[in-house]
Amino acid sequence: MKEIKIGFIGSGGNANVHMNRLSDMEGSNVVAVCNIVPQKAQNANERFQNYTRSELPPKFKERLDRKQITEIAFSPDGTRLAGSGEGRIWVYDLDSNEQVAMLAGHADRIRALAFAPNNVSIASASEDNTLRLWDSNSGNEIATVTGDTSNFATTLASSPDGVPLTAWNEETVRLLSSSGNEPSRIRTLNYSFDGDTLVSGGVDGKIRAFEIETGRQNVSFAAHDGLVLSLSLTPDSKYLASGGSDTTVRLWDMSVQRLLATLTAHADSVYALAFSGNAEMLASGGRDPHIRLWNVHARALMHTIPIQDGSVWKLAFLQDSDSDSEKLVCINRDGSLSKWE
Repeated sequence: MKEIKIGFIGSGGNANVHMNRLSDMEGSNVVAVCNIVPQKAQNANERFQNYTRSELPPKFKERLDRKQITEIAFSPDGTRLAGSGEGRIWVYDLDSNEQVAMLAGHADRIRALAFAPNNVSIASASEDNTLRLWDSNSGNEIATVTGDTSNFATTLASSPDGVPLTAWNEETVRLLSSSGNEPSRIRTLNYSFDGDTLVSGGVDGKIRAFEIETGRQNVSFAAHDGLVLSLSLTPDSKYLASGGSDTTVRLWDMSVQRLLATLTAHADSVYALAFSGNAEMLASGGRDPHIRLWNVHARALMHTIPIQDGSVWKLAFLQDSDSDSEKLVCINRDGSLSKWE
């Protein structure tokens, strides 16, 4: 991808923050790239002065412009970008800008999309009331759960890593269908960093978590006064951030499903969340034209970045392969892809 270095000075911002103390928490088509240097003495204004802009894969941008893509997801290593729409998922390599996979099987609009930590497996939930797991290398479905008929089918004998999916059976389907988590009601999906758990958020305001190998639901709790639209887990999967149509960002202790903090700075729905690799920073964005950067340990807003090109669609912290720094990536609703420091 061709990159252009650009200087940028983001604005600060104040926020009304209501939360409990995290006492048990350990210490156009544009991509903007920012290097986040892990220096404690460096303040947010200094760390977020520069960004880089790059173009999206041309064919991906064409699909965006034709409104064919309604949901997107980065692979954890930042090498792939997936976009989904009416029944299909397109996967692009960001180094070559070429399409590497097209996944077909859904019969209606795909509402939620997530890459697994292996950068190959993809989970998708659709208005056709199915939740599907995919191998994006082979283009095959791994498994499908159909919510309306409680019908489950495995189209492959094993997951991409060769582990049999024998535990996905009639009992699994019964548990999933009785959970009230119909796939058509899911609005966001997020894998744990070990790939063992899939977390969902839906229109009923609840968060649920399922074991990948068994399909068993092991977590379910009410999270927002409205739709749950975004999720992000810390690398150890102990803490979860959720964003909703109620304009709030909430932090949860997943071991006990306890609310730790409610962050209120956004003026509209929160569509995107991302923890930094060390879990010390949380980025949030949504329909209002700002990215909010939160100091997780201080439980406070540390910086606000204004968005010039529409609302925020997706955020991710990606490791720079050429250095020890991270890059904060933002994709906007207008189809521009921006990364700020």
